[in-house]
Amino acid sequence: MRIVVAALMSMLLLIGVASGAWAQNGLERFEKEIKPRFQVEKLRYASAQPLGASGFILNDVVATVPASAATGDKESTIKIDRITVEELDFDRLKTEGKDDPVPRFARLRMEGMTGDDEMFTALEPYGVPKVPFDIALDYRIDPAARVLTLNVLEVTLRGQARFALSMILDGVGDKTDMNAAMDEGRLRSASFTIDDKELLAKLIPAVASEEGIKSEELIATALGALAGFAQAQTGETLKALDAFASFVGDWKAPRGPLVLGLKPTKTAGLDDIDKIMVPDALSTMFGFTATYPGTRAGAAKAGATGK
Repeated sequence: MRIVVAALMSMLLLIGVASGAWAQNGLERFEKEIKPRFQVEKLRYASAQPLGASGFILNDVVATVPASAATGDKESTIKIDRITVEELDFDRLKTEGKDDPVPRFARLRMEGMTGDDEMFTALEPYGVPKVPFDIALDYRIDPAARVLTLNVLEVTLRGQARFALSMILDGVGDKTDMNAAMDEGRLRSASFTIDDKELLAKLIPAVASEEGIKSEELIATALGALAGFAQAQTGETLKALDAFASFVGDWKAPRGPLVLGLKPTKTAGLDDIDKIMVPDALSTMFGFTATYPGTRAGAAKAGATGK
C-alpha cells in the first residue's frame, strides 16, 4: 500500500512541476527572460497578452533609447502601436555573451512604428513625409542542414511603398556571421516585391535635383543603360526586362507591384555575378523573372523612347 501511495504522490508531484512549466506562457517568458536584457532606458506598454507558449502581443509600446553614436549622441524615443510575436526563439535570446548563436527562428509584426531619431526622418529632405512603418519578419534557420529560410521580411511606409523579400540560402547556419554569410551563402531562390504608391514620384525629382538634372533625364539615363544591356537578350530574359523597364517608365504612377524572382539552376553566390553579362544568363542560369501589371512588350530595348 505504501508503494502505491508513494507512486501516486510522485505522479502528482511530477504533474505539478510540469503544470508550472506549461503555465509560463510567451508573455511571461518575455517579461522574465528577454525584457530585462533590452538596452533601453525605459520600456513600457499600455497592455499585453500572451499568444501561446512562445508568443505575445504588446499594445502602445514606448521605448526610450539611450544616447549613442547610432542615435546622434542624443536620447531617442520609439513608439509602436502594436507588436505581435507569434513565435520566438526564447532559448537563444535569453543567453548571455556576444558569441552566442543567433535566434533560430522568429515570426513577428510591428505595426505603426515611429520615432524621433534619424532613421525615421532620413527621407524628409527628399520630400517624403514622416509616416509610420510596419515591419513583418518570419524566418527559420536549420542548424544541421545549414539552411536559412526567410519566409518574409516586409517593410511598409504607409501610403508610400511596400517592400517584401523572401529567400532560401544554403550554407548559412546559426553560428554564421554576416560576412561569412555573404561569402559562403548560396542562393537557392529569392523573391523581391516593390509595391510603390507615391515614393518614387517624390524620390526621383529630389535625387535628380541633387544631380542638377531633370527627373526625365535621370529616368532616360537608367532606361538607356537597360536598353544597351537588353540588345543582347532574347526570350524569357527579354520579357523580364520589359517588365522592369515598364515599371521604371511608370515611376510617376505605377500600375501595380513589380515582383522580381531568382531561382538559379544551381545555387548561386557572389562569385557568380560576372556571369550575368552572358546573353540570356539571367533566365537560363539565374532563373530571373519579373512581373508587372503594366508591362509593355519591347519596353526594355526601346529605352527612353518607350517605342
